[in-house]
Amino acid sequence: MGDIDISVKNFIKINSVFAQLFEKGVYHGTAHIDSGSLKELDAANQDMIDRSDGTYELMERFRDAEKVTMLFKDNAAFQIILGVEGQTEVHYYMPVRCMELDAVTYSAQCRKISQRAKENKTLKKYADGVPKGTKIVPVVTLVFYTGSQPWNGPRSLYDMLDVPEDMKGWMLQATPDYQMNLIDARHMTKEQINEFEGDLKSFLLMLQDHYDEEQLKTALAIHRETWYALSKIKNDKRYAEYIDKVSDKELEGGIYMDATLDYIEKRGAKRGAGLVVELYRLLVNDGRTDEWNEAIRDEDRMIGLLKEYSLLEDDM
Repeated sequence: MGDIDISVKNFIKINSVFAQLFEKGVYHGTAHIDSGSLKELDAANQDMIDRSDGTYELMERFRDAEKVTMLFKDNAAFQIILGVEGQTEVHYYMPVRCMELDAVTYSAQCRKISQRAKENKTLKKYADGVPKGTKIVPVVTLVFYTGSQPWNGPRSLYDMLDVPEDMKGWMLQATPDYQMNLIDARHMTKEQINEFEGDLKSFLLMLQDHYDEEQLKTALAIHRETWYALSKIKNDKRYAEYIDKVSDKELEGGIYMDATLDYIEKRGAKRGAGLVVELYRLLVNDGRTDEWNEAIRDEDRMIGLLKEYSLLEDDM
């Protein structure tokens, strides 16, 4: 599976970010999730699977973040378990992975209910199953994808089935489909990003290949984890450097993201000029001024020389 750094996990776990991922990214504003009531769960989902020989096998699946909360829809409210899987790469069995995560969570709920019922003698000690009328908490999994290439993998179980397309409708009567919830963070439209607010909106805006500077002027973030996550995903230390220079007091009221962009652009220009000056000095010392004359007229040649002298870092 694609790896996701701890800094990105910490960003996802911010309650306001986590709530919006589902409230607006999955339910598109048709339901409300109280970010203040979110309670973090153990990301390791486990259940004991009965084997035919009478022994048990531990089935364990890990989520990047999992929380329980109340979901409000119209006049109804009910408890729900929400899980996020962060992906930095496209993986081609992700719908099945999400099914596994949800299935283990459901199965673990049933096993706990069964065990309690046996202890309370409301279910026969060696009986299978759960008491009649048992209800379990719904589970929703979201894939939060931050890779540079648009997601081109399957989005549902039926995308993966080796069945003729014109047969899939007929298959539904016996084989249910499983739709995967997905946010492709780097490839969202301006309208999609505008559905979000705060740190999540700021993060999504800064993640795009082309910045909308007008949007950045109104995008306000208050959690350091936002900049650390950007720094990791974009492989650019400047985001972390910038926020490390901001005091806690300055951060209390939030930082508009156009200030971050100003820092990055100014630092990039200053550093770029310094690299060119250093390259010229090294070429003169090595008696290669003729190559300098070539480089100032050929960008690829300039980049090649910068790399040759180890002046061009991976994050630039």
